[in-house]
Amino acid sequence: MNIILYIILLTCWLTLVSCELFTTMAGAVGLSSLGVYYYKYMHCKYNECCNDDYIYLDLHKLEKLMKNKLYGQHIAYKTIINALRGYSKQHDQGKALSFSFHGTPGTGKNYVAKFIAESLYKKGIESKYFHFFNGRIEFPLKHEIEKYKVQLQNKIKNALQDCPQSLFVFDEIDKMPEGILNVLVPFLDYNTWSTKGTTNKAIFIFLSNTGSRQIVQQLLNLWEKGVKREDTKLQDFENLISIGAFNEKGGFHLSDTIETSVIDHYIPFLPLEEEHIKNCVKIAFKRRNIEPTTEMIDEALSHMTFDPPPHNLYSKSGCKRIEQKVATIIYSYVK
Repeated sequence: MNIILYIILLTCWLTLVSCELFTTMAGAVGLSSLGVYYYKYMHCKYNECCNDDYIYLDLHKLEKLMKNKLYGQHIAYKTIINALRGYSKQHDQGKALSFSFHGTPGTGKNYVAKFIAESLYKKGIESKYFHFFNGRIEFPLKHEIEKYKVQLQNKIKNALQDCPQSLFVFDEIDKMPEGILNVLVPFLDYNTWSTKGTTNKAIFIFLSNTGSRQIVQQLLNLWEKGVKREDTKLQDFENLISIGAFNEKGGFHLSDTIETSVIDHYIPFLPLEEEHIKNCVKIAFKRRNIEPTTEMIDEALSHMTFDPPPHNLYSKSGCKRIEQKVATIIYSYVK
């Protein structure tokens, strides 16, 4: 029997046969659970598995990433860190943790989603437990909505069966046909879906431009009343965002995910002011090993559009176009 165990183990290591297949083989020949355990140990030593060796929420790393690479988003920083800290300390989750990031382009929504993945998985965004969906690319046809629903439901279910600590990011929700996200409600709600013997420890993140107008207008109203940007709070925006997203066209329009209150946190990514854009410009130059002059920084800023009138306080595209502009400026200075 030991010879058979050795042969199976050797075969599995050479061919990277899955743990599940090995378990079946072991049961068929009556091998001990010790052999199965030993294979799983060796398999997970060289291959990503859904365990603490590959999945560990490093909040210190996340805090460092957000402090160094995210500008002007004190509400997002505080809310996300506290929510994830509570998530990490709660053993029986009861429900998946869900965030909905809202704001104008270039304010850091995608960056933060990636930071969370990098802080949760040893392999970061390369982890097989990180699942990214682009609303514009993956759900382009309105007449195929029912097919998309079935496909999405199966993908989420299979991913959670593979690993309850999966991370799902849905980008460009506002470009997604309405109704598709309704299939997510059972996965987001309390104890309505679970894998046998496990709890739902998943994280869902939705990225959207919906609610942007409400965020900009509310921030401007508070500024006119003398409220400093850094003194604004989540409560100033959260209800406005959920109402705006529910009523605007896109994946959240009249969505059950909003109506059934299964999304835990609606987080505003505030429009960026000139000082924040300057930080983005400086970082873009330094990324290319260039120490920018005041003239170079001013030239980069001259390409940015600020609104709404008459004050024109906020960058229309955030830091989104900075990289391309900086590359052009550097080339123009090379003689």
